[in-house]
Amino acid sequence: MNYCEAEKFYRDNIDRIPETACAFANSEGGEISCNGFDPVRFIPPGVPYVRETAGSIYIPPLEWHKRPVIFNGKVYRRIEGENVASGLRVKSIMAGDSHEASRDDFPFSATLNENDVDAFTARVVELHGDMRRYSRAELLKRAGVYSGEHLTFAGALMFGDIVRILARLEYSGGHAEIVAVNIWRAITEILPRLTFALSENCAQAFREAFINSLLHADYNVDRHITIAILPSPPTVTFDNPGMIRWTTRNHRLSKMFALSGITDGNSHGLDIIRSYMPNFKITQDMLNIRTISVLKLEGHGELPEPVML
Repeated sequence: MNYCEAEKFYRDNIDRIPETACAFANSEGGEISCNGFDPVRFIPPGVPYVRETAGSIYIPPLEWHKRPVIFNGKVYRRIEGENVASGLRVKSIMAGDSHEASRDDFPFSATLNENDVDAFTARVVELHGDMRRYSRAELLKRAGVYSGEHLTFAGALMFGDIVRILARLEYSGGHAEIVAVNIWRAITEILPRLTFALSENCAQAFREAFINSLLHADYNVDRHITIAILPSPPTVTFDNPGMIRWTTRNHRLSKMFALSGITDGNSHGLDIIRSYMPNFKITQDMLNIRTISVLKLEGHGELPEPVML
């Protein structure tokens, strides 16, 4: 699936338009724009679109049983109740996936920090200039912060005050704590403070592990995430609620991450971590329903104490 809000195409990459259109139809929708030609003639039959300008169209999301499938370069439509989807086991798996996909999608009542929302929208517009034409309200809907008039759980997690993301730094004679009450602050305020003294490769691995811990947490189980840093040996432990799931659990959060440039949508995080630490492992605490991972730390020369500040 593609969780980007918009894709622009030129004549040398038109072969990707059908695949992108299907990806948008299978996710939260998105915009396709073409430089100097009309994208409509490249949209697969049966994939609906809304004309926005002469060179751009909007692909709305489709119900699961109407979503297109690409196989060997050709586009097919699902037929409800037939073929593989008619098997009880497959239906069970699809029901489970549907439940996972809706975990951060339901309406939620919370007060958002307007400064955080403004910083996010400014960042999205900076990265995606074509988003300037949308009002603030429309941009937040397209980003997944709102669904219709309702705030989503993902929006509350990103910009509200309903989570506790704790960075705990151990000293030889005590400890210090840094707390963020939403995901945006954890990424924009805590993460830079925890990585500035690390080597480049270590900082990249730390960032990926940090973001994965936030993005793949099951916030329906618990809303507490802990990042514990020890000076001897220098390590960081990421502890987030929920069991390991190798596909995205929080789809709307994933879209917000991609739009604001937190992630690039390529799902290479684990590769980056293991290129720095080949024996990196992710473990599960079955009793407490949590996922835990440990990353070694290295700084520019000898690590200071405390490790990160």
